[in-house]
Amino acid sequence: MEARDAIDLLSGADSLAMVRALGLLLDPGIVGLDSNGSVLVANEPARRLLGLPLTEGSAFVAGEVDYRLIRLLDAARESGHVEERAISLYDRDFLARAVALKGEVATLLLVRDETRVHHLERVRRDFVSNVSHELRTPITAVQLMAETLANGGLEDPEAAADFVRRIGQEASHMAQMVEELLELSTIESGLRPMASERVPIATLMGSLDRLRPLAESKGVSLEVSVAPGTPDLTGDSSHLGQVLRNLAHNAIKFTPSGGRIDISAAPGDPGLVVLRCRDTGVGITPADLPRIYERFWKADSSRQRDGEGSGLGLAIVRHVVEAHGGEVTVTSEPRHGTEFRVVLPAAEGS
Repeated sequence: MEARDAIDLLSGADSLAMVRALGLLLDPGIVGLDSNGSVLVANEPARRLLGLPLTEGSAFVAGEVDYRLIRLLDAARESGHVEERAISLYDRDFLARAVALKGEVATLLLVRDETRVHHLERVRRDFVSNVSHELRTPITAVQLMAETLANGGLEDPEAAADFVRRIGQEASHMAQMVEELLELSTIESGLRPMASERVPIATLMGSLDRLRPLAESKGVSLEVSVAPGTPDLTGDSSHLGQVLRNLAHNAIKFTPSGGRIDISAAPGDPGLVVLRCRDTGVGITPADLPRIYERFWKADSSRQRDGEGSGLGLAIVRHVVEAHGGEVTVTSEPRHGTEFRVVLPAAEGS
């Protein structure tokens, strides 16, 4: 149906009844006003999105309603066409449309929340940007070193050996990135179900020993503890170990020399185990917290490439934990450290 046909249909004798029906059938917020600007009909999505009672007979006026919506309605009345505006309101992104009608309903306003759509678009853009950022540096480095070797660098055995070693490091970094991305996609798709087995809590926490040399090399204290009475877990031992190691590696990476990392396991609510990873590192800003689990996304302060990690570690953590029926949460304060809390189901009979 063309826009003009829809307008003519809504301008008929039964326009109010039709707008009421649309309000029940459609998800967008719908507000119908009479010629005096009073509310004739408003559905629940409109009340929720605009944060107004919008009772029938009440005035739809500036002061209570955002002035941009009032201007949108005025523009629709003056033009006789559908007017559209993108509006940010109450920390949400809305698409608002208004049109003047000729029936009892003189003006119709539709409001749709597009916050999630905009968020997904931003995630997609950032994903492409971050993948490009992560790959451009090693690819450029490999290309330059290969050209140097081809243009006479092989004649210097010591320099050639160093270039070959560095090319190998860059290739390993890219291989790790591809492997983790494929693993993450496999976990998300459910094509490789998690194993369900008894995972001894002591064995799981012991898997962190391999990271002690890294912590020591950075001058960071790594403390691991298990509270008495902590039950074993049920799940995939390999992936649960990866969760702990990813959290620990991330904490080591962002904790300055002299800092401390505490990783603990303790009983939670009945049938649950709580794992905590607390560091005294640089912390995460409130603006960055909602995005830390996105693939390849990194806070601006950590965008410099240091050869450690692929930007996929926390994304894998979240998906593995959720695949086990668990939950991961994070609290952080810039310059005062970060704590990740993972809640997982305990093994039966523990």
